[in-house]
Amino acid sequence: MLDQITHLFRLRTILEEGSLRRASEKLNVTQPALSRSLAQLESYFGQQLVERHARGVKATAFGERVLSISNRIERYWEIAEHELRSEVTQKKTLIRIGGGPIWRSGILAGVLSQLQQQFPGLVIEFSTLTYTRTAQQLREGQLDVAFTGLALAEGHGLERVRLTEVTNRVIAREDHPVFAAAERTGTFDSRMLLDYPWIVYSELPAYREITEHAVVQHLGRTPDVAFVCQNLLSVLTILQQSQALSVLPAMAIGAVSAPRLKPIPLLLEGNTVDVGMIFRRELMDWEPVKVLAALCEAHFGAADPV
Repeated sequence: MLDQITHLFRLRTILEEGSLRRASEKLNVTQPALSRSLAQLESYFGQQLVERHARGVKATAFGERVLSISNRIERYWEIAEHELRSEVTQKKTLIRIGGGPIWRSGILAGVLSQLQQQFPGLVIEFSTLTYTRTAQQLREGQLDVAFTGLALAEGHGLERVRLTEVTNRVIAREDHPVFAAAERTGTFDSRMLLDYPWIVYSELPAYREITEHAVVQHLGRTPDVAFVCQNLLSVLTILQQSQALSVLPAMAIGAVSAPRLKPIPLLLEGNTVDVGMIFRRELMDWEPVKVLAALCEAHFGAADPV
């Protein structure tokens, strides 16, 4: 088995470099040895892994699948090797965690601090999710855990733990005139929202769609969009400093103060989604992932495997 793993790692370098010559220089292995590794893998799998062209080699469709799996094997081997050698080496291990904008707003800060306290030899790498590639990054070991919407986890080899739900609401600062008007009249007239500028939060395409469609269903026409902003922190700051309104996940405003931000009493239909943590199935018994799930359960309430 170890021979096959060696061949797989050589294949990955060949495909990353795009040629046997460059892979040979990088690995300090002769080109004939790389050719033999490639031939043995193709014989073992019974399919062609690379296509040769004038400027080097590229993966076949099956070769891409093998490459993806070899990346995952390497990550699993790194984790297993650290566990087996932890008593004789001071080398730290790495857990790669990705989060969407809500999770990056500070919601996980306490959880991740507790995780590091329980595993002093653990380095926590917390990065921004690339939504179109998250499932692939999880499967290939580029990410160990992703905090995001659970709909992403369709497919084989991934486990999901539901932590909570996110409700999208129309948000304004706490002293916004719409609240004073509602208090003065005793009723909330949603038409007054058309009198104020709106911010489209554009980091996630869904929020532009909600602003343009779900809000229109309630108000009868498209609101006046004055800002289109990709950065969540910038959206929150503009809301604090202006009379603008924006559709945002309600979880995102919890840590905002002076002035606070509040949801406006306008319920948007179909805008609640389940969110949680997603990870590869082979990591279910890895202690840092088990403890992370337990810490999240304590933070958000009873976790719900789905």
